[in-house]
Amino acid sequence: MSKNIYFAAKDSKETANILLEKATDWRNTLTTNGYLEKLKTCWAAYHGAYFSDMGSGHTISFGGEQGELAQLPVNHIRNLAQHMYVMTTSSRPSMEARAANTDYKSTAQVTLANGLLDYYMREKRLERYINKAVELSIVLGAGYVKVEWDATTGKVIEEDEEAGEKIYEGDIKFTNISPFDVVFDVNREDNNHDWVLVRTYKNKFDLAAKYPEFGDEIRELTTKDAKERYSLQIFRKVDSDQVEVWTMYHRKTESMPEGRELVFLTDKITLHDQALPYRRIPVFRMVPNEILGTAFGYSNLFDLLPLQEGINHLYSSIMSNNIAFSTQNLFVKSGSNIDITNLGGGLNIIQGTEKPEPLNLLNTSQETFNFLSILEGKMEQLSGINGVTRGTPDPASNLRSGTSLALVQSMAIQFQSGLQNQYVQLVEDLGVAILEILQDYATAPRVASIIGVNNKQYLVAFKGSDIADINRVIVDVGNPLARTTAGRVQMAEQLMQMKPEEFSIQQYAQVINTGRIDGMLESPIDQSNLIQQENERLTAGTPVKALIIDDHKEHILRHRTILNDIDIRMDDERAKATYDHILEHIGFARSADPAVLTMTNQQPLAPAPVPAPPAPEAGVNNPPQNSEGQSTIGQVLEPLPQGQEEGMPGIPKPATPPAPFNELPTTTVPVPEG
Repeated sequence: MSKNIYFAAKDSKETANILLEKATDWRNTLTTNGYLEKLKTCWAAYHGAYFSDMGSGHTISFGGEQGELAQLPVNHIRNLAQHMYVMTTSSRPSMEARAANTDYKSTAQVTLANGLLDYYMREKRLERYINKAVELSIVLGAGYVKVEWDATTGKVIEEDEEAGEKIYEGDIKFTNISPFDVVFDVNREDNNHDWVLVRTYKNKFDLAAKYPEFGDEIRELTTKDAKERYSLQIFRKVDSDQVEVWTMYHRKTESMPEGRELVFLTDKITLHDQALPYRRIPVFRMVPNEILGTAFGYSNLFDLLPLQEGINHLYSSIMSNNIAFSTQNLFVKSGSNIDITNLGGGLNIIQGTEKPEPLNLLNTSQETFNFLSILEGKMEQLSGINGVTRGTPDPASNLRSGTSLALVQSMAIQFQSGLQNQYVQLVEDLGVAILEILQDYATAPRVASIIGVNNKQYLVAFKGSDIADINRVIVDVGNPLARTTAGRVQMAEQLMQMKPEEFSIQQYAQVINTGRIDGMLESPIDQSNLIQQENERLTAGTPVKALIIDDHKEHILRHRTILNDIDIRMDDERAKATYDHILEHIGFARSADPAVLTMTNQQPLAPAPVPAPPAPEAGVNNPPQNSEGQSTIGQVLEPLPQGQEEGMPGIPKPATPPAPFNELPTTTVPVPEG
């Protein structure tokens, strides 16, 4: 009868026993197909443990029967892996929450949720755990982050003095897990697991104190150092106090509608057994690629292992030859009666029947060096990390301009797009998990330090219900090319070509010297943000004031897009707010002091033309009239202003600028003579 019951639905003792058997089968399967050994080899290569263990892996060692072989490792794998890692994580991802609705309440919750996501990235060091998962995935094919609610941290919100129990406000806890410590069904062809078994380690004396009912059994458990080694533990202590803690998470399915969380040390020691307290399995994976038809990750570093081994042997061969034969040797034929007489001053006289000849055994064949270069080039080719990315462009390629260097580097970035996409997916999954856990468990008011308007930091009190309408998170990591020095130099060159009057040589030199383009982009970004804020207000029908120093053409081009919405065009109030604001910009562009426009790199507009008087009716003698419609026959006319010819329209009086620019001098644009 027991065989017809799903293992995850059995009692805790039997389920724990089955899970331990599954962990053993998982390890044996991966050992048999060589996957675990590959992970260990890649880990050792990443840390330079060639020819010897980690303790002496960064020295020249000697092998062979008599120590005649010099072993020189040159670790290209770590350098290439670090470039993959930096290209992926160099720019902090920007998480943005989304609400199910667009009403005011949901919009306010989005603002709070975005601040909380930034708070966990910044204050709770979530970024550190994400970056560690990226590094694990590059080196070992997969990296994991576990997200859980820790009910024993934070401030005490309730205390039972009689029972001696305290209730804490709790908080979210993050943990990195290596692929050695996540057991799953090896028969699955994807990562959509029904269950996963996670192994962590904890001090057995802490566990015995926390669970006194199992105190004696816990203290007798076999510790980490005595266990069979299939983990990242390289430096082992013989007196470790850490023991294995196993946690099985089962998602909510038809057979397990409530899911399950089972925490145990052995099949006889169960610490927790309850329904899954989260909406999903709180273990999130990142892999650069997948082994097709399996749930296992695949890293490009796997392909580099044999090439790295070949490079190490070639360098070792060259080093061995140089060490063995760097001291000069002479060849002398037998019976040549060589006699050496030492003279004063260090001179020697050699006498004999044959001339001694030096033995040149130091030369290494050119084919060895050529093949070494080929192997190093193949490592760059397979990893997608070229010489430009590594800072050593090939001199023969004639790559000297910022544009060409940026193009070559963009190819490397494009090659890493799969890793970048997985990185974004991991951040999005973690963002959703954080908000879901806060919605479910942050029942007591709590305080977080978030970034608000104008990057000002302030404290906000919140509860899970304050973000109840948030249902998803999207991530924006920006243009990866803009995170490279070559890409920024290219951007700076294009900006200088497009608008040379707005950018200085000093700003361009700063990009070249520091790789930072913030100084060149600060003003355009601020201007764009201002226009966006104005558009949001104008869309709502709120009047916005223009200033004389605005870039009037840019503002008008961006503001007119508001009227592309037919609903706004049909709304007289909102359409009028936008149209009046555009007319205000036109008025400033036409009447502003030319000095102000020149200093802001704008062209003054010509004055508005005065409408021509109506044409006289045929056959009617129309006497000349003044501006008030009165006949000017017999009147003495005032002379025209200097520089204005008869028949030319008068120049309109400049508009008065709004405060605080109403005290700026305004002048009348003279009309050229003739």
